[in-house]
Amino acid sequence: MDLDFETNKYDLFDDWHQNKTKQAFTQKLQQQAQIEKTHLPKLLSREDLESV
Repeated sequence: MDLDFETNKYDLFDDWHQNKTKQAFTQKLQQQAQIEKTHLPKLLSREDLESV
């Protein structure tokens, strides 16, 4: 699914009720967030830096 906000403007921003377009966008964005979370770098703590 393409996240085209211009074409789906009414369904996303003007319609206040839950609809299929909002559900599809939410699902796609959650999938993208999960993928990005797996590619985040490991953050080092202060103790990690002191031991180097």
